[in-house]
Amino acid sequence: MVVLGDSLVYGTGDKSNRGRGGYVLRAQNAFEGAVVVNLGVPGLETQDLVANIKHSFSGRESSLIADELSLADLVVIDVGRNDFWNFKPLSASTRNLSRIKTSIESNLIERGGTSPLVVTAVLMLPNRGDQGPWVKELNLLIEKTNSSHFPADLRFDTVSKRLLGTDRLHPTSKGYGAIAAVLIKYLKSNYPLHARALREDGDNDGLYDLFEEERFGTDPTDADTDDDGIKDGSDPHPLTPEIPPSSTHN
Repeated sequence: MVVLGDSLVYGTGDKSNRGRGGYVLRAQNAFEGAVVVNLGVPGLETQDLVANIKHSFSGRESSLIADELSLADLVVIDVGRNDFWNFKPLSASTRNLSRIKTSIESNLIERGGTSPLVVTAVLMLPNRGDQGPWVKELNLLIEKTNSSHFPADLRFDTVSKRLLGTDRLHPTSKGYGAIAAVLIKYLKSNYPLHARALREDGDNDGLYDLFEEERFGTDPTDADTDDDGIKDGSDPHPLTPEIPPSSTHN
């Protein structure tokens, strides 16, 4: 999983982790063996992310963003609150969010024939001046974009503003824990439903058919490609049979 966004993704103010890490690090720790990549950039606006995605797939140089997105099954976009400061209409932010999702999908399909599921987060609300009401209005527009193909049902806005730090924008460590809890619940409930609707897993091994041969080298019609009794999705080495420890002989 890759999480793209601003300083809340980066984890600014997370005193439990030396000022960074935030909810993404906590989600990583909750799923042993999973890879959760934090691509948060403090101060990022939606228009910046549009440009970053475009540049990352330009082919002129190796790009961390493009490389990490190419390996992801799920991409979470958590950005938009900083758009308040550019004084553009809310509709510009929602258009940019749509462009980000479309760009990720189209570039990855062109690059490798497949694309991860892209989810837009409904933003946690700040609690300072006019920014809070502005983000609330943006969230209403984000919610309206929710569909089976472009989910926007990851509700970080359910986290209490009482868990914000002294700047009334960034969560406390406890607040980051609360956001992580929302993400972890989503990954265990909503995400599998979206994945099953959009990704076939004919042999029920936990790996999507479209990724099996191309990404993992496994057989999409055989749940245990190497016949070692472990389903491919749970097998750290799905092409190499697990060898039981040899018994000790005296």
